[in-house]
Amino acid sequence: MNSKNLFKFLGVILFSMTLVFATSCEKDDDDPAPIPDYVPSFSATYYSQNVGGVDYLDFYITCTSDDWEMIKVNVTAPGGAGSDEYAGSGAIQLQGDPFTFPNYFLKLGGSWNFTITGNIKSGVHVGESFSTTTSLNISGK
Repeated sequence: MNSKNLFKFLGVILFSMTLVFATSCEKDDDDPAPIPDYVPSFSATYYSQNVGGVDYLDFYITCTSDDWEMIKVNVTAPGGAGSDEYAGSGAIQLQGDPFTFPNYFLKLGGSWNFTITGNIKSGVHVGESFSTTTSLNISGK
């Protein structure tokens, strides 16, 4: 083997090794996000309000297991008729104390979903983040 072919061969080997090692260090984007070990329990309730002849819902969300800090809550109306996102203010919600939203929601019958993202502020899991969903079925129109 002459020296020209030897240099080509070594160049191909070095280039191949570079590609192999470079791709082996990349993060696999297909890996699912880690699932948290602990998720607090939430319940949702509502009161019906009539404002100017129109029925509205006033929702209350309560964490029944922990004190927590709200990062955000996504509210999704039945059938995907709409959704709203509410950012947390950094205030800590105490276990068993309900919080409500700054506005009422037009009364629609069906399943309302609340996706809650936050941080646990009490107990064994203090400092852990979570995301969970709770639902509430509304009868009527």
